[in-house]
Amino acid sequence: MPTLARPAILHPENIVTNSDMLSFLDELHQDAPHKHQAFKMIENSAIQKRHMILPLEQILSLQDFGERGAIYQKVARTMAYDAASKALQQALLKPKDVTMVIVTSCTGFMMPSLTACLINDLGLPANTIQLPIAQLGCVAGASAVNRAAEHCKASKRNNVLIVSLETSSLCFHRSANRLQDFITDSLFGDGVASVVMRADNDCNGFHITHTQSHFMPDTEAYIQYTLTDSGFKFSLDKDVMYSISKAAPHIETFITEHANKRARELDFYIFHTGGRRIQDEVIRCLTLSDDALDYSRACLRDTGNTSSVAVIDVLARQFSQRTSMEQGVLAAFGPGFTTEMALGYWQ
Repeated sequence: MPTLARPAILHPENIVTNSDMLSFLDELHQDAPHKHQAFKMIENSAIQKRHMILPLEQILSLQDFGERGAIYQKVARTMAYDAASKALQQALLKPKDVTMVIVTSCTGFMMPSLTACLINDLGLPANTIQLPIAQLGCVAGASAVNRAAEHCKASKRNNVLIVSLETSSLCFHRSANRLQDFITDSLFGDGVASVVMRADNDCNGFHITHTQSHFMPDTEAYIQYTLTDSGFKFSLDKDVMYSISKAAPHIETFITEHANKRARELDFYIFHTGGRRIQDEVIRCLTLSDDALDYSRACLRDTGNTSSVAVIDVLARQFSQRTSMEQGVLAAFGPGFTTEMALGYWQ
């Protein structure tokens, strides 16, 4: 059965604290009518810092889509290569062993995709299957894991290289001054994660037994992008806060059917970071213990929400803590509204 090896997680060197972000937004939007309400929400976000590919003052000066795209292409290729190289080493594999490469990234665009860049830069086989995922947002990391598991179940010789890369800071718009814009600006951070899934079980890690996707109809407005002349403009509807109560029954059913346990009876939980409210809702709706999402909370505190990168980051944080045969679930949420779930054991 497919196993996720130890991931490689890398973050840019520019660190922005919560107080930095508050000062930045205060200076930029001095007369915003809902500024004080937004600042109170930001202060309660549980985020201490996040990383960005550029200093704040340079992000402020970004202009059109072309400039943002050029920066994305320059940094994305280097970051993806560095993380992927380390992930292959930690999986005890060489580039020639890879049969599929998946890249998730919703904060920039390239064609050819980063999958093609990785084949060239790493020297992956010419018959490597490419799967670029660009429009699933925060759920994309878990979606990549599930698609990799399906590929690995087809043959014991299959190995999948996954790279999740997000540069959310490139989506910043200085003119955006709605309440939700303030929250979004303070929530997201940049980073890259890479992990290898092996089909032969010859590594330690998360051993996946079952996967499932769930789509919630008529919720497209929850999480959206608008394409503008100056780049992607992110929109987060307030109704997304009620999404977990609708998704939780499907997570509970998935776990009960395949583990013959309730969610609260599992040994560990690998949930993407979301935000503090989302994490609280997961605990409430699945009746988990207060410490069940400690790794997700730590990830949010240290890096903000890094979108598709986050769930792999949370996985990486558990490697030194888990013991053999502990059973757990990996899950993430994103646009659509979509939930991706994977159940398995630690090996």
